[in-house]
Parts: sequence; C-alpha cells; structure tokens
Amino acid sequence: MSVTRFLALCFAVSLASGCAGGSVTPAAPPAQTASALFPAESSAARRILANVSRDGAAVRSPQGWSGDGDDDGGWNELVLPAIQSCGNGTFATDCAVWLWTGSPHGTRSGSRSALSAATGTPPALNFCRDAGLIPLDFTTADPVVTRGPAQFALGYAGTKPGPIVTFATRWWNLAVQNSFTGTATVAPAITVTPVLSGAAARGWLVFFTWSWPADILLVPYAIDEIQPEAGSSPLAVPQRGSARLRAFDCLGRKIAAKRDGSGFGFSADLRAATAVSQPGLLDTTVFGGASPAGSIGLSDDRGARAAVPVVAGSPAPGR
Repeated sequence: MSVTRFLALCFAVSLASGCAGGSVTPAAPPAQTASALFPAESSAARRILANVSRDGAAVRSPQGWSGDGDDDGGWNELVLPAIQSCGNGTFATDCAVWLWTGSPHGTRSGSRSALSAATGTPPALNFCRDAGLIPLDFTTADPVVTRGPAQFALGYAGTKPGPIVTFATRWWNLAVQNSFTGTATVAPAITVTPVLSGAAARGWLVFFTWSWPADILLVPYAIDEIQPEAGSSPLAVPQRGSARLRAFDCLGRKIAAKRDGSGFGFSADLRAATAVSQPGLLDTTVFGGASPAGSIGLSDDRGARAAVPVVAGSPAPGR
C-alpha cells in the first residue's frame, strides 16, 4: 500500500478514478473456500465480515473521470470498532499486541524505512510487476515488492483466545498461505502472492482473534498500482513557478494525469487540466499560479490509480 499506499486512512487522500478503455483478463481465484475465509463459528468473523461480499469480481474495472471511482480497498465493507494507526499504513484496535519480524523478500527500496529487518516493522506489500524497470534516479514514495511472493512473520501477544483468523479484502486478487494455524499465536512465514494479472488492485489483510470483542490488525496491500515519485507526493508547486511530477506505471501503460483543484495546471497559462505520459513513466511539469491547492489524479487503462496532493511551495525567485 498507499496506499500512495497504501496509502492516511492509508488511502485517505481521495483517489482519482481511472481512464476508460482497455481490457483485462481476470485471474483465477486462489484456492480458498468460503468457509475458511468466512468461518461461521467465529463470532468476530460474523461481525467484522458481515458486509463483505462472498462473490468476487476478478478485477477493478477501469472507470472514467466521473468522480465516483474512489477505492478504499474494501475498507468500507468491514465492520470495525475504534482503531488506531500503528504506522506504515497499518491499523489495529491495540497496536501493542501485534509483533512484526522481518520484511518481504525481493524488495526495491523506497523512501521510508519499512524494509529494515528489525522486529516491529510491518511489511511493505506494494507489489509492482515491472519494478526492475524503475529508473535508477527514481525513488518510489513507498517501497515496492517484485511480482513474486512476499513473506513476513507476525505474532500475537494479547490475551484474547484463538484461533486467529486471516482474511484479505478483494481476496480473489491475492493468495495468503502459511498464516496462523490452530491456536498458534505466531505465524513465522506468512506468504502473500498476487494472483491478479494485467490489472491493478488494492486491499487489506485483516487479522483478528476468534471471539467478539476481538483484537484486530489491518495491513494494506497493493497490486500494480501507479507509483508516484517520493519527491512528488505531496507536490509542492511554487507560487507562479513550476514543479516536476513523475510517476511509474507497474504495467508499462500510459499514465493520464488530471487536475482536481485550482491555482495550477499543466501549461504556463494554467489552462491545461490534463496530461498523458509515454508508456511506463510520467514526467511532466506542473505550473503554479497565486495559490496552488488540490490534487492530481493519476490513472491508466488497466484500473491503476493514485492521487498526488498539491500544495503551495515557496514563490519562484523574483516573484
């Protein structure tokens, strides 16, 4: 996640909707049964997952700029009590009872320290198929993981009785293996593998104890979403000056950028509200007026999307 990932709720900035067009081939769902995903014997599962659809749509369809394409990764389907931020996009009812060890394999460093191997560091589950093609001078706003499986360890140190349930929103896009079994309170090798091909998606891994009220942990994940450059999110556009906006497309598609706000644009006269990149990499100039404010929605024709907040920077020299 973004988010970016994964991402204030992790994705608290309103995410721009994707451009229409293009087709994708749905991937086969992982070999998981409904009874395992939605255990009826668990009172916590019955409450937390009460509104989650059992019928999966294999991809998030690309949508036009209608303003109704925001995607919180299925968060709105979960029935949750009060939760708190635990850092790096994760949330929990009580952060102290969940213990992290290690980090995903096969990562490419981003701007934060999420990839250290120290205990207490959540994994960065931001999958990107073409991560190896990211330019050397480009630092992603969030660390990215190559398309293969990511593995991490998680322990539970709370007092609520087990078993611990593992659930993934948009579960048809992601396979989760080797999680908590029986009444175990440690899962040393949880393995997360994207099964979606040719399209983008995001969601949440949800871990919770068996009975209600439960201890709950939420971890964001993303599959082939657009990756803004670290220095571009947020994008500080100087008053009556300009700033460089760059973003990488994990599926090698063209990125469409659209203005949502005022006081800035993609031309010196601020009239241009949109820009389109070459395949794979957006590299464009954003011009500022007296008070740049808003966001820039990024999307491709495979459903990938991201939002870059725009803030007013220092006035350009001589202004």
